[in-house]
Order: sequence, then C-alpha cells, then structure tokens
Amino acid sequence: MLTGSNWTSLLQRMAPEVVTIIENRYKVLRQIRLLQPVGRRVLAEVMQSTERIIRREVEFLREQQLIDSNRTGMFVTPDGENMIEAFHPFWKEVGGISLLETEAASRLSVRKVLIVPGDADESEWTKDDMARQAAGEMSRILTDNMVIAVAGGSSVARMAHYVQPTAEASNITLVPARGALGEEVDLESNTVTVRMARNLEATYRLLHLPDILEEETLRNIQRDPGISGVLDLIQQARVLVHGIGEAEEMSYRRGLSEDIVHILKEKNAVSEVFGYYFNDLGEMVYRMNTVGMQMEHVHTLDTILAIAGGKSKARAILSYIRNRENYVLVTDEAAVREMFALLESRE
Repeated sequence: MLTGSNWTSLLQRMAPEVVTIIENRYKVLRQIRLLQPVGRRVLAEVMQSTERIIRREVEFLREQQLIDSNRTGMFVTPDGENMIEAFHPFWKEVGGISLLETEAASRLSVRKVLIVPGDADESEWTKDDMARQAAGEMSRILTDNMVIAVAGGSSVARMAHYVQPTAEASNITLVPARGALGEEVDLESNTVTVRMARNLEATYRLLHLPDILEEETLRNIQRDPGISGVLDLIQQARVLVHGIGEAEEMSYRRGLSEDIVHILKEKNAVSEVFGYYFNDLGEMVYRMNTVGMQMEHVHTLDTILAIAGGKSKARAILSYIRNRENYVLVTDEAAVREMFALLESRE
C-alpha cells in the first residue's frame, strides 16, 4: 500500500510539473493566510513574483472558493483553511522539511521537531507560522481533565492568538507556569494564560505574585488558600508551554541587577527558560528564586512544547533543548540549519 511519501515520490518522477503547480498554489494560499487581508501587489512583492503570475493563481483559488476578498483585501475561506491543513504534509515532503524535522529530532535527542520555512529574525510571518504550528500541536495533545502550565514571553503570547477550542477534550484548565517575571504586561504568564484559555474555551486560574520572593515571604503567602491552590494546580500540570530566550537579552529585559548580569557573563550563560540560565553545555549556571514551575519537575511532565526560532537564537536553543526526550520543539528552518552548523563545528 502506498503511503503519502510514496505518492509524493511517484508524482515527482511521473509528473514533476504537477508537483510544481500544486506547490506554487499551496504557497500562494498559505501566504495569503499569513498576510490576510492582503492585495495582489503586496502579495507579489512578498513572494518575489509578478502581479501577472499572482493574478492567475489568485483567480484559480477564487474559482475553487479557497479564497475570497473584500475592500481590505484577500483572505482564506474555511475551505481554504481545510485545504492548507490537508496539503501541509504533502508540502513538507516536497520541500524536504519532513526529512529535516526527522534529522533535527534525532540530532537534538528530543521527541519531535516541527519546522516552518524562513527566519523569524527577518519575518513576522515566520513567527506567525511558528505560532500556528505550536497551536495546532497543542490541539493534538489535549486530553480530558488536563492541566496545562503556560509561561510568558513573546513566542507563547503569539501562539495564544491561534489556539482554538476542540471537541476532542473537555475540562481543560490553564495556569501560569510562574509568577510575574517583570516583563511587559502583555507578555507575562498571567496575561498569556487568560488569552490562551479564552481562545481554547478552557478554564483558568491565575497566580497574582511576583516571580521572585524572599523565602520567608513565600512561606507566609503559601498559607493563603487561593495562592496554595494555584501552586498545587501547577504541580498537577502534565503539559508545559514555554519559549527559549537568549540569556543576555532576557537579563536586561527583566531588569536584573548589574551584579547578576556580571555573574551570568562570568558563567557563560547562553539561554534562559522561565528564570533558569544555561551555558553551551546545557548546564544550569544560575537560577532565580522563583515561584511556580520548578525545573526539577519538568522532566516528569508528559509533554513540553517549546517555541523559539531565528538564526540568531540557534545557540540559545541548542544550549537548552538537547537530550530532553519529552520535548516538542517548534522552530524555523534558519534556526535548525544554524544549530546543525554549530554541532558540526564542535565535532
């Protein structure tokens, strides 16, 4: 029996022109979704094509009722959305992304890697694509009565816009993974948790605490039933969603003291994950006295969904993600290829 991969191979050999037509139309449809609402001129510029070629493909997609338009521009219809999802595996196979994902998962020793084309350093649309992929992966792993811990940060905040309710799972509860880490309010875990829960049509609990507290203060606060209840829920989480930051950037964004910044530089900190800092070898070199999810608990979770991309962030991603077998990494092609280059330079 032929698999999807076999069919793709046969098509490429027997009718390569058909594969090219399908791939081009898929790219146009997918780009409209990323930019919508969008006009033909902007679409042609982004895709580095001519308006004549774009007009031809757009007319076909409109005839098939995969796109529509109004005064603001073209947008993808529900049928178009379904077509994008249906053709996504085919497109990854043709573009070599599937092989790259398999290789990345093997070389990084993680459960799964999902890769989108492009470089998040250069394109907001690549960031949106990563967010969509992460949201789709969350939908696939949801089960009844699940508790999900959600960290803050720009990547997870963007993902929150794309999560959708699912009939496959009920009684989902979202909790912030940590207290407030001193980021912009829109990027803090409480804010992201609320947005994600509402889009998922799930319930949520919030942790109204700063992330860093003195131990005696924390002991006193934990006696409060509301606070202790949320902390207990965080410990019950089976799924965690977080981003991966660059150590230096995150230390400044969080307003750490010059003494701590000096310590991080002295210990060659490269990456940061919800208050924990790691060097190139993946060793934890500094931890903030934080409230909520603890790194010691992470390896016991069923699934952790990490979202990070961009060539500039490859070193940070690599320093943290290796040998984490319960992780699904959502990233972009530029980051993966740079990680491969870094690995090869160290061999």
